[in-house]
Parts: sequence; structure tokens; C-alpha cells
Amino acid sequence: MGWGDIYKRRVRVFTMALIVYLDYKGVQQREKWTSKSRQAALWEKAHERNAKRVLNLIIEMEGLWVKLGQYMSTRADVLPAAYIRLLKQLQDSLPPRPLEEVYGTIQKELGKSMDELFADFVNEPLATASIAQVHRATLLNGLEVVVKVQHDGIKTIILEDLKNAKSIVDWIAWAEPQYNFNPMIDEWCKEAPKELDFNHEAENTRTVAKNLGCRNQYDGNMSANRVDVLIPDVIQSTEKVLVLEYMDGIRLNDLESLDAYGVDKQKLVEEITRAYAHQIYVDGFFNGDPHPGNFLVSKESPHRPILLDFGLTKKLSSTIKQALAKMFLASAEGDHVALLSAFAEMGLKLRLDIPEQAMEVTTVFFRATTPANEYHVSMPLAPEVYFGFFSFQTFNFSLIMVYFSVTKKTMKSLADQRDRNMKVIQEKMNLDKKEMKRFNPVDAFPGDIVIFGRVLNLLRGLSSTMNVRIVYMDIMRPFAESVLSGGTLARYISKGPSLNDRWIFDSPVHSDVESKLRQLLIEMGNNDKILGIQVQVVFLN
Repeated sequence: MGWGDIYKRRVRVFTMALIVYLDYKGVQQREKWTSKSRQAALWEKAHERNAKRVLNLIIEMEGLWVKLGQYMSTRADVLPAAYIRLLKQLQDSLPPRPLEEVYGTIQKELGKSMDELFADFVNEPLATASIAQVHRATLLNGLEVVVKVQHDGIKTIILEDLKNAKSIVDWIAWAEPQYNFNPMIDEWCKEAPKELDFNHEAENTRTVAKNLGCRNQYDGNMSANRVDVLIPDVIQSTEKVLVLEYMDGIRLNDLESLDAYGVDKQKLVEEITRAYAHQIYVDGFFNGDPHPGNFLVSKESPHRPILLDFGLTKKLSSTIKQALAKMFLASAEGDHVALLSAFAEMGLKLRLDIPEQAMEVTTVFFRATTPANEYHVSMPLAPEVYFGFFSFQTFNFSLIMVYFSVTKKTMKSLADQRDRNMKVIQEKMNLDKKEMKRFNPVDAFPGDIVIFGRVLNLLRGLSSTMNVRIVYMDIMRPFAESVLSGGTLARYISKGPSLNDRWIFDSPVHSDVESKLRQLLIEMGNNDKILGIQVQVVFLN
């Protein structure tokens, strides 16, 4: 791709971003002069119009923008229906590359002709994605495989797209300072190029399969933190070609086939969620791209999830992994001290002391999902919200994901919560309305947890798309607890009580309440159930 092509690509992307932004700003102004009965239609037309613009641009540009579109297409809990309906096309149905290009890459990478490599090679691809396309084939020894072939010249395109995305993020941060997505794009710039080396993906695939204890045969053995998923074996890899075991499965977006095979969608998504909880909290090594196109469902009972595509993975340090587990458990327990401690350990720094607001945001982040068929957009969304749909990844309290599509039952309570939080911040910082709009309460945001936030958002979108309700606090909790109970954070957890039966001093008991509280703490300590203890002393006159 020459400089002329690079320049044209850059102009197309920036022009479209500006058009979409100004369109929504215009709708926001027209809404003021539109009757309430016609406002919903006004916004629906804008969503349909701009979703088509975005889809057409992504298909034209391909590269990194396809991944962004795939991500957006899973966010049924965030984006209007028009975006979800149109962008779903990007999950696995991009236009295929010419066979001459595919054959040339395979033969160059593997050093043999097609006849020397395969007894049969299906020319029609199973799927075409942003970086590569996948073909079914049979090796000379009769083994059925899939062959993943990287698009010619895609490396140059991806790197250019990252530069453009970085420039757009900088522009948004300048135009709307409260929406600073630099931590997210910086992490993507670091991680995305790794997807271009299929040797790296092959090693990631082997590592995750080993960590999850994947077996080709269902043995019915399900220990507390054992997950029951399948991952294809790696047969061969080079930088641009990856050969994997073929697994026959049903696509997640093929709801008709899932029903025909009697697949329990609730159980299916719960097992996928458990698999990711294991990767994140137990292994500290997880797939960062769980969109529907990267899963299959085995046709044989018990219809296990098949995990695919480990090009984008994230390895967490022991400190970050334990801090994430601590953040989750602190949110579950409502422990403000432990939550702020977890933030400090992971490197997340706030510009002011707002523990209650931090707890509310974290609780919203780990809230149970809502099936897509229960969502109702009961108020139009401001254009800047669409640019900020991953706002938690910048921990922007002023947005707090409240104006996203939520059920009518919870809309008012979340809106009230957002208003309260903004008022607290405004009072603490002594800001006027204009200053408040441009204020970002985050002083430092760790790039290590950007992919973590993306994964949870994708899983949330997946469960919404599948119309199931996932209670993260129940499913993920055992995995988070296993990290702290077996790790080095003894000062934060109840290992002390297990090793020292006098961890509660034998001070005199003055009331029945104190006696019962002492007994409860002893029982919880002996069962390793204590994350931390807060003591409040109240003096009464």
C-alpha cells in the first residue's frame, strides 16, 4: 500500500467520523424543536442512517475497523438495534480474498505445493474475517483440518489503522475532554500487532487449552472450578498460516440450529463465562476477543462451547490478577476499603476521594446481564455517548454508562445514580457546570486492564444477544476467591484465622450482639471467608 493509498484511507476514516459526529449533534439540536411523540422516530432514523454509513466504511476499509465493528455488533446492551442488526454482518461474512492469493500464501509459507500438502482443499472459505480467512481441508493422512490464511498486505493496513484510530481518539479527547480513550487505544496499539504472527496464536492456543484442561471426550467430571469447553489442537503454524484440527459445530448466531439441536443457551453462555473467569482469575492469561464469531457449539451432547481464535490474548502479572480478583470480591461484598486498595494495586488513581461513587460504578460494571429482548431505549442517547460506549474503560464517572439502553425498570434509578455522582464530584472539586463537563476524575489508568474491560463488555453483549441472563457475581466468584485464598495476599484475606486461632482477642463480651458477632467472625475466619474487616466506633452521649 503506497503513500497515496494511505492518505486516501486516512481521509475517508476522518471524514466519516466527522460526518457521524455532526449528524448526531444536529439531531440533538433538532430534538429541542420536535414534539415528544416524534423524537423516538427522529433518533431511530439517525441510527439507521449512521449505522449504514459505518458498515459501508468498515467493509470498504477492512483491517482493524472490522474488529471494531465486530465489537460493536455484540453490544446489544449498549447500541441501538440498527447498529446491532447491520454490524452483525461483520462477524464472519466479509468478502473473501481471491484464491490465487490464498494458494500463494499457503505454498510460500509451508514450502510445498497444494497437492503435496492436502488430499482435499475446499475453495469456499468457512469464514472471512479482518485479518485472515479460514478454509476446510483434508491432509494427506486423512486428518480433517481448517487452514487459516492471513490476508496479503494486512500488516501494513492494520498498523496504519492503529495510527488513524489513535488520531481520532486524540481528536475526541480534545473536543470532548471527558471522553479520553487514550489508555484503551494505547493498549490496542501494543496488543493488536501480535495477532499478525500466527506462530504466536498457535502458542496461545496450546497454552489456554492446557490451562483449561481441555479434553476431546466428555468425562462428566466437574470439580468446582473445572470448565468444560473444547479448543482445537494445533497441527502446524507459520507467521501467516495456521493449521488446526477441524471441529464440527454450530455458530452462536445460528439460533435456529441451536434450537433444533436442543442446546441449552443459558447453560452454554454460563460455561463460556466460567471459562473466561478461569482464564482471567486463575490463569492470568486470557483470550481478549470473545465475539460470537469466535465460538462454536459442539453438535454432540452435552453441546460444549468450542473456543476459537487466540490471536489477541493478554497475560496479567500476578499483582494485577490478584488486584482484579480483589476488586471483584470487594464489589460483591460492598467493601469500599478493599476496593480502593485494589485500585491502588492495579495502578488506577483518582483525582479525588469518592469511595461510594467508585463502588457504584464497579457494581454497575459487574451487574447481571439483561436479555436483549428486555431492553427498551426509553430516551435518546446523546452523540457523545456513542463515541463513549466503552466509558468504564476510562472510568468516566460523569457518564457511568447510564444513558445506555437499559430496561425501563432500571432507567430511572441509574439516571438518579448518575446525577448524584456528578453532584458529589462537582461539590468536592468546586466546579461549575462548564468545568464539570470537561472534568475527568481519573488521574492514571492502567493499560493492563483495558483488555479485561473489553472482554467483560463482549461477554455482556454475547449474553444479551443470546437472550440469557448471566449473574456474574455468582459465576465468577469461586474463581476470584481461589486466587486470593491460594495467593500471596495473606494480609488481605482470612489465611491468618486459619493459622492462628487467637486472631480475635479474648476481650470481655459486654452484650449478646458482641457475642454473636464474635462467633460469626470466628466461623467465617475458620472457613476462609473473610476478605477484610472494617470496624466502626460510634460514641453515644
